[in-house]
Amino acid sequence: MSEDGSFAEKIKAKIFRKTSNKIQGGGGTSTSKPSPREIIFTHEILKEIGPESPANHRLRTIRELGDIVQNKKLEDNAVEVLWMTIRDLIQSNKTTDSRQTAFNFLHSLIQGQLQSLGPLRHHFLLVIKNHAILEDLNWKLEIFKCLTESGKDLTYLEEEIGDFLLLLMSDVIQDGKHVLNFLNLLLNTIKYNAAYLDEEVVVELIRQTCVICAGTQSEDQLEMCIRVLDTVVCYSYLPSEGLYAFIECLCRTVNIEKFCQTSWMLMRKLLGTHLGHSGIFTMCKIMQDKEKHKDYTVVRGAVFFVGMALWGSRKLTNVKHTPGSVLPSFLKALGCNNSVVAYEVVLSLQRLVKKYGKEIQLLTWDTVLEILELLLEHVEVVPSKDKSLANNLHDIFTTVETLYELGQFNGSTSHFFSIIEKCTNSRSENSVLVLIQYHAQNIHPSRSDWIQNLFQLMEKYFRSEMRTAIRLKTLDLLSAVLSTNRHAHETDLIELVVLPQLSRIEADPDIDVRDATVQLLVDLIQGCNSHRCDELLVCLEKLIKRAMVLSTSSSPVAPNKDAVDLTHVQDESNLRDIHTAVTGLVAVFRTKLYKLPSIHACKVYELLCSHIKTHYTHGYLSRISVDIRLAVIRCFLELRADSSERVGLPDLHNNSKIRYSPYVYCAHRHSDDFSRSPRPSPRESPNIMTEGFMTLHASVVPFSETFSIYLNCLENEKDWDVLEILLEQLTHQLQNKTLILSAGSEIEALCSKICSMVSDRSLDPSKAYLDTPAKFTRSDYHGYLFPVLTALATYSNILTKNQQRELIRCLEFGLVSKCAKSCVTTLTVCMLEMTDSMMRQMPPLLGRLAQITATIAMATPMLEFLSNLIHVPKLYTNFVEDQYKSILAIALPYTNPFKYNHYTVSLAHHVIAMWFLKCRLPFRKDLVKFINKGLQNNVLRQFQESKSKSMTGGEDTTELHRSGSHSESMMKRPSRPHSLSVEKIPEDPTITDNEPTLQFHKELTETCIDTMARYTFSNCSANPSRSPLTEFLLSGGQSQMWLVGNKLVTITTSGSGNQSGKSSLCEKCLALCRHDNDSNNDEVFGNNGATLQNESFKSKKRHKSAAVVSKSSVNVEPLRPRSSIDDIELHRQASVEETRCDLDHDTDHTDNILQLGKRGHRMTLT
Repeated sequence: MSEDGSFAEKIKAKIFRKTSNKIQGGGGTSTSKPSPREIIFTHEILKEIGPESPANHRLRTIRELGDIVQNKKLEDNAVEVLWMTIRDLIQSNKTTDSRQTAFNFLHSLIQGQLQSLGPLRHHFLLVIKNHAILEDLNWKLEIFKCLTESGKDLTYLEEEIGDFLLLLMSDVIQDGKHVLNFLNLLLNTIKYNAAYLDEEVVVELIRQTCVICAGTQSEDQLEMCIRVLDTVVCYSYLPSEGLYAFIECLCRTVNIEKFCQTSWMLMRKLLGTHLGHSGIFTMCKIMQDKEKHKDYTVVRGAVFFVGMALWGSRKLTNVKHTPGSVLPSFLKALGCNNSVVAYEVVLSLQRLVKKYGKEIQLLTWDTVLEILELLLEHVEVVPSKDKSLANNLHDIFTTVETLYELGQFNGSTSHFFSIIEKCTNSRSENSVLVLIQYHAQNIHPSRSDWIQNLFQLMEKYFRSEMRTAIRLKTLDLLSAVLSTNRHAHETDLIELVVLPQLSRIEADPDIDVRDATVQLLVDLIQGCNSHRCDELLVCLEKLIKRAMVLSTSSSPVAPNKDAVDLTHVQDESNLRDIHTAVTGLVAVFRTKLYKLPSIHACKVYELLCSHIKTHYTHGYLSRISVDIRLAVIRCFLELRADSSERVGLPDLHNNSKIRYSPYVYCAHRHSDDFSRSPRPSPRESPNIMTEGFMTLHASVVPFSETFSIYLNCLENEKDWDVLEILLEQLTHQLQNKTLILSAGSEIEALCSKICSMVSDRSLDPSKAYLDTPAKFTRSDYHGYLFPVLTALATYSNILTKNQQRELIRCLEFGLVSKCAKSCVTTLTVCMLEMTDSMMRQMPPLLGRLAQITATIAMATPMLEFLSNLIHVPKLYTNFVEDQYKSILAIALPYTNPFKYNHYTVSLAHHVIAMWFLKCRLPFRKDLVKFINKGLQNNVLRQFQESKSKSMTGGEDTTELHRSGSHSESMMKRPSRPHSLSVEKIPEDPTITDNEPTLQFHKELTETCIDTMARYTFSNCSANPSRSPLTEFLLSGGQSQMWLVGNKLVTITTSGSGNQSGKSSLCEKCLALCRHDNDSNNDEVFGNNGATLQNESFKSKKRHKSAAVVSKSSVNVEPLRPRSSIDDIELHRQASVEETRCDLDHDTDHTDNILQLGKRGHRMTLT
């Protein structure tokens, strides 16, 4: 370092000699007067850097002079002298070190003396231009950069700059190491001196730049190339000859994510110039050129630029190309069979269809559809892990479908949907639904092969398709076609489409499809009257059986019938289609019941019965299975039959009206009966079909199967909802005897089962059944059973004696439950219907009834039971005193007027009086004491206790005033003492509002006591009986009654005419004499049942009068025979009791007895 430093000091000392005035150079001398600041090179220095100096010393000296010539101003001509001294060093025969030292010195010289070079700039440019050693390319670039100030100043270089740039660029491309440096110089040169570049030069520069761009992987070089091209567009004139290379370069760079936006902006600038249309045309050529298809990036870029320029988000307004003019090029571009190009085409078309789909015309749509079809083939042939291409392609399809649905698609719908049909497996459900809807328009009888087309549609989109929504849509289409064309093509559609496609629906794994198919079959069966209906029913039958088999996997019913097996619950999804099938069959049964052929209704009935039996065989407990049983059993419970044994159901429009079928009967009748039975009129059966194989005849529904289901339900049903509806509705159905009697011996089994259910003491309903109400007790459970027993009581002629007795015992058991009221009512029915079976049960039954606490709810049924028992002498013929006491013990508590209403108290007194009169004379004396004690406890004591307090719950006293209609003053007359010692009821002067009520009940009680006082030791005396002749003469006459003392006197006049003939006979007698006496007597005097008529006065002459003063008598009108054909309502006829009593009481007692008659027990006092 010290040696180099000393050498440099020596050189500087020689250079900065101030005394030197001459500079030797080149073979001549020159003399000048240097500036004080100018550097003067001495001859010695020039000699040291000249050729004669040793090489090492020369190069060393030149290096030392580099900084001096760069930083100091030289004297005039010094640059030329220095250059001439060292120029031999850049020759090719020199070493690299010598050349680079010389170029370094030249660079420093030019850099330091640039302002004073003048024409030397051109000389130095020629020097580096002619220097062809590639190794020195870097110094050539540096010298050029220095000469032109980085390409900004081309003074003295204008003529050579173009050729030099081309030459230098080729060297740079060849070398490949100084591309960025050169491109930067080229950019400035074009930017600041574009006017000095000829078109040929610009074209070649563009091409070379594109070569660099195509061959480099450096992002910096690519960026500089794009900047150079951008500079050409912005600061120069782009010749059309360079347009292709320019566009091709941009088509490549746009594929690079980093330069995509930059390339697009440059392309926008280019297309915004006069070359815009040419640029579009050029890119179309690129897409159509098969040679370019090898480089897919260029094709992709062209597709991108064209699409963005013509219909992109920032489309160019100056470019007027229509989509239809460039889309064929897109179609050609797909010929490269590259997924990248295809993806770009898809994106471009996607933008086009979404933005301008409404404006695209037919011809353009044709091209678009061709492109889409080709893209679809590419997607199917060239699989890719990236689903973007397929997704965007299907997005275009979806957009077109939307346009189609909105009516804005101007292309060929058939072409479009043919494309969609090729990719239905890849399309969304909505797309395929639109496709099916399109095909539905072509399925019409006016089209050829329309049934075959429907079959193919079902084959592809129902049987081969797995998506539920599509299959359901196909079923909807089939249903619509059937509903529209079934009137003319039903048989063909069923044979060629329905049965081939739906016959194996039970094996379909999709529950939704099975459910919809079942609904379609049900709808079809309801309107189908041909022989194909049987085949459709077979489809449903297979579905029900197949599905039920699939859903069973464990043992059937739990060993303990009272314990519900909660683990054996079926899968709901496997039963939903069965629910639809069964409920549909129920609807079909309701429809087919009134149509021919009637065998269809019977077939449906058998299917329903068989299915319900399967439920109980396998023990299905799911919610849907319960709903199925509810639907079927509810339908069966609605069945009714008329007197002609025709089966019917409630009318759909009027549920209270039963509509009977003219074709279906509940029992077999003799064939002659069918032949004699009237055929249904057309009005009754408008849907009768006449076919060669169909015979019009009635069918029979075996109702015993329904009863078998009832028994199975009662035995095995574990869900309370089903059992509840059965027990509730069975009571009403049992009223229809025609239907029930057709079940045969099943009625006996039903009675036995109900009785066993009542008698089962170990059964806990809340645990034995599912879905029972909260706090469901055995009494609540029995409340559903006893009404059924009541209805069964009307079938006494069918039930055996043992079953009758068992039924009665069950009702006796119910007397101690909450159902005691209904049990008493039922026992009343049994008393009338099963007299023989009740005979042995009556004494203990009365004992049980006597143990029941008297309540308001039990009052009416208990008293009605006792009141009706009077009319069945066979039941109480052998009664002893205890039985009569039981009856009176039952009735006496209901005489309490403070607890029961007028009707109950009056009926209780009536029962007491009638049973007192019915018992034998030896028992009456003891019964008087018993009755007297009961009245004392229930009535008289209550009156005494009411003295200190007012009665609550006022009652209507209107009828009480009417009870004493003879005279209100008569009610205040004192009563004479009774023969029996009974404490008199004291009058309470403090009673005001309740006095009429109390007075009524007092008199009612006193009347009962008076009756016992009169008839304790003797029977009622009968009225004097009139002879037939007397009855004949007095019938129709006038009658009037008078109160004489305590007696009622009735006077009746003759009913004959008011004139007599010559024979002194009245009109009635004269007419009688004209007939044969014997026959006349049989006809006239045989009517012993005539009663006196109290009629209004007539204007006839009185023939004879009769005054009758009689004692009391009791005539009990016999009960009317009870008939029950369609119901079990017992039409009770109130007994007419006409009692003529010779009263020993005052008028107050008489008024009370008349009031009792107004309560429902008529008493005529004479």
